[in-house]
Amino acid sequence: MKIKEQLDILYPILNDISPIPKNVWEEASKYFKSIVTKQGEYLFRMGDKVENFYFLIYGLARYFYLTPDGKEFNKSFAQAQGHLLSSISSVSKGETSPFFVEVLSDLTTLCISYKDFMKLADHYPQWNQLTLRIYENLIIKKERREADFLVLSATQRYKKFLSEFPEVAKIVPNYHIASYLGITEVALSRIRKQINLS
Repeated sequence: MKIKEQLDILYPILNDISPIPKNVWEEASKYFKSIVTKQGEYLFRMGDKVENFYFLIYGLARYFYLTPDGKEFNKSFAQAQGHLLSSISSVSKGETSPFFVEVLSDLTTLCISYKDFMKLADHYPQWNQLTLRIYENLIIKKERREADFLVLSATQRYKKFLSEFPEVAKIVPNYHIASYLGITEVALSRIRKQINLS
């Protein structure tokens, strides 16, 4: 797929988050490049200094933490077009990423450096508003994830996962899903039996 087609996918998604005039988008488009990452590869790893924002066009990915003894804990999944993949602490503070992003199916992203993204925000008020809305959405997502762990049962969390990530649910092993839900694989198996999915 040509980069123009990918930009044509991304523009209405970002414009829906916060309106971007065509002339601003035309200028911003010059800073994006298309990146294809193959299944099983990493967009970036824990310990990397991340310098870019990656906007998902096609494919699936997972974010996960790795403990010193080698255990993986899934932070989130990326499935929706326009999903922003990055490490905010890394791009904004120059710290190393605390997590990995692994590609679950061949991933096409539109990549822009954080430096260029913020340069656009300095030059265009509409892009600055987009930046604020993106950060707001990230905070809201984090709040909802925390609330899910506090107020939803494991069964409710699993049903919400199936609703939010139907494509991911088809391809990832159950132990990845259990990790994301904060339960054991045995507990997930019981839940799947209860709702007739085993």
